Amino acid sequence: MDVTIEGLRFARRGREVLSIPGLQFAAGRATALLGPNGAGKTTLLRLVAALE
Repeated sequence: MDVTIEGLRFARRGREVLSIPGLQFAAGRATALLGPNGAGKTTLLRLVAALE
C-alpha cells in the first residue's frame, strides 16, 4: 500500500512542531526517516498511525 501525505501540519501547545507539504512512501520499498533529535520523526509516524 502506498502512503501519501499532503499538506500535513501539527501544532502542540499552540506551536507548530511539524509541517510537511508533501511526502510519498511507495509500497514494497524500504524507507528511512533520518534527522536530528526534535525534528518530528516520531510525531510523523504517530500521526500516520492515527495515534496523535
